[in-house]
Amino acid sequence: MAALVLVLVTGCSSASGSVFPDRPYSLDVAVVDPCSGLTDDQLEAMNLRAGSAGTSHGGSSRGCTWPGDDGVGYSLQTFDSAASAALGAEPTSTVVTVAGFGAVQSSPPATATGLPFCQVVLDVADDASLRAQLQVGPRGAERDRHTVDGTCARIREVAGLMLDNLRRQQAG
Repeated sequence: MAALVLVLVTGCSSASGSVFPDRPYSLDVAVVDPCSGLTDDQLEAMNLRAGSAGTSHGGSSRGCTWPGDDGVGYSLQTFDSAASAALGAEPTSTVVTVAGFGAVQSSPPATATGLPFCQVVLDVADDASLRAQLQVGPRGAERDRHTVDGTCARIREVAGLMLDNLRRQQAG
């Protein structure tokens, strides 16, 4: 039994010993602006309003929230902790890949509404991560058409756009 556990753990790890694949590049969460995660054109295409910046965790975490006119909202947040810290934090936690980055995806029911919610905690650097979230709101006209699987697929897609935009912002 112990050998089977060792094989399963080893089989999920990359060469660096992580459960995540090697990163295609690193992002410095202290430098990137979360509100540059989505461009004006992307906001318009997704029917989202301008981002609202904020901080949490005693100011160590910076984030941006984009409310939608169709009942969904997105957020992106920086963390000074490894994405692996999110492993097992929720019963729904699973390891996924987003735009080449390893991530922990979880989809607990949204607090107070039970509507679809999904988040990915992205492994963007050693001891740092980004969390992208998608929340379906109770006031959206089409809220009943959203599923957890569809919400998770959508946040993985949008998180890929965010990563690409942040890479450009960091390089510029």
